[in-house]
Amino acid sequence: MTQQESTQFAAEQIRNAIIAGHFKPGDRLVEQQLTDMLNVSRHPVREALRLLAREGFVDIQRNKGASVSAVDPHSVIDVYNIRMALGRIALDHLLSEPGRVSPSVLKRLEKLAQNSTKYATLEDQSHTVMNDFEFQQAIIDATGLQRTMRYFSELTGDVRRFNNLLSVVYTDRKGDSEKYVVKLYEAVRDGNCEEAQRIWQAKFHKAVERYLSLIKDIESDGARRPR
Repeated sequence: MTQQESTQFAAEQIRNAIIAGHFKPGDRLVEQQLTDMLNVSRHPVREALRLLAREGFVDIQRNKGASVSAVDPHSVIDVYNIRMALGRIALDHLLSEPGRVSPSVLKRLEKLAQNSTKYATLEDQSHTVMNDFEFQQAIIDATGLQRTMRYFSELTGDVRRFNNLLSVVYTDRKGDSEKYVVKLYEAVRDGNCEEAQRIWQAKFHKAVERYLSLIKDIESDGARRPR
């Protein structure tokens, strides 16, 4: 691999480990250990840590080195404010003029909406979570706006990390499916930008409230109660 490829490889491996919870908030990320683990030289690891610091996954402090960033209220609000804003941009772009949402996009959104209803009945919630990520990204990708698509996709890693670290349990998946997925699909299908924006905002505000409540519970007594 070239040095750039080695950097990207190292960043991807470290990022995935952080998202999955193998590296916990506050864990030190020692360059030599990462070099041995990933079988790449030290410089790509150092550059990978700098890249992950810009993405918000890693904190780098002078004379202390790198460590995994905390998941706190500020990080949750920051990520979701950006995702909400990108969603507003996408929906405005798609629904400001008739015909911008193609039949193939509508068909895909309809299928994902149907899946959300089906998966809500399963005991394993992972299908619901992954389907919801796909549904959101499908709306974003339908715009063809490259920066909007890329930024939104990158922040999905943060949301996956929040879910894993906070052990989120979705207790009303059927209700959430109807209110935030099926209804959003119908608003996009009908070209109702105002309604689509309202649902998008409500969906993301509820997610923020859920995460902040879990963080508060953990900070107060270490408990993780379902939301």
